[in-house]
Amino acid sequence: MAVHLIYLAAGFSSRFGSNKLFYLMDGKPMYRHVLDRLLEILKDGTFCADLTVVTQYERICREMAGEPCTVTVNPDPSRGISSSLAEGILSLERRGALSEDDLLVFFNADQPKLGKETICRFLEKTLACGADLAAAGINGIPKNPCAFRGIYAAELKNLTGDTGGKQLIRRFPEHVFVFNTDSEEELEDIDML
Repeated sequence: MAVHLIYLAAGFSSRFGSNKLFYLMDGKPMYRHVLDRLLEILKDGTFCADLTVVTQYERICREMAGEPCTVTVNPDPSRGISSSLAEGILSLERRGALSEDDLLVFFNADQPKLGKETICRFLEKTLACGADLAAAGINGIPKNPCAFRGIYAAELKNLTGDTGGKQLIRRFPEHVFVFNTDSEEELEDIDML
């Protein structure tokens, strides 16, 4: 079983007022916060995993050159977040890197306060319990990041519009492990200035 971290950084930030991915927070673009933590996890060997970055932005492609990740371009992000989920999965399939037992873990670029320790604990607990579906959450309410066994890859690729994998989590609640965090702030999506 392999662990595939898929980082979604292809959005248009229509509610934010400018491109939030490049909005400076604590001296660096928003998209770099969680991405840098994921790269650190890979580099320090905390988990045996690979990282795929899905984007539409040439700047992100350039900045990821030389990093231990695969960058794939979403050719039509106007179709919504579902198109980025599908592109991340298709990238793994094109490389022959995806099996039904694998774990697909999706991270959003607009959760800059999501800490490395929370990411590691989420991955650790999800792997330990063997759940087919998992999400970080608050008081049992699923948020992001979310994780899916490879058996759900086809269903994830068939999602449409601006809905993500939580659609599957809502459909199969009996199969979902919710990793509760103490910090609602860490799981907050930043949608507006």
